[in-house]
Amino acid sequence: MRNKAGFTLMELVIAIVILGILAATAAPKFLNVSSDTYRAKLHELKGSMTEMSRVIYGKAAMQGIENDITGNKKIEGIAIWNGYPKGNYSGIGMTIVELDDNWAANQDITISNQPGYRTYVVTFLKKLPRDESDNVAKIKATNCYLRYKENNTGGEPIITVIDSGC
Repeated sequence: MRNKAGFTLMELVIAIVILGILAATAAPKFLNVSSDTYRAKLHELKGSMTEMSRVIYGKAAMQGIENDITGNKKIEGIAIWNGYPKGNYSGIGMTIVELDDNWAANQDITISNQPGYRTYVVTFLKKLPRDESDNVAKIKATNCYLRYKENNTGGEPIITVIDSGC
């Protein structure tokens, strides 16, 4: 009798089928690259907004208008409230490079349009059709957006990333 070494063709086919099933079920969990990209971009935008609001505050402090709550002052064309960019397009919206080309954004007046409570929401233009890019309800419905809210106590703005739908 000969000593047989190796696998039969049937054993190899079964092993390949099992590996294929595992790959089909496990790969999407490991390769969810687009969601990670959206999340990373939102956090990058958050960092940019944080730094820009601090730069604007520093410039306001140098001009002695960091405590101005009239809402009529501007720093280099950016509307401020209490030294930080306002929570609208003329404020924080003016600090976002290529806003109209890449982002869907608008002021959320459902929360409030009062000084200290203004809120600006931003998502990816890829998440919405261009004709709905200023619709706050649709932006928030993506559950993949950034919220910039003025701080009514006078401190730094509150910037939150909502990424459960990315």
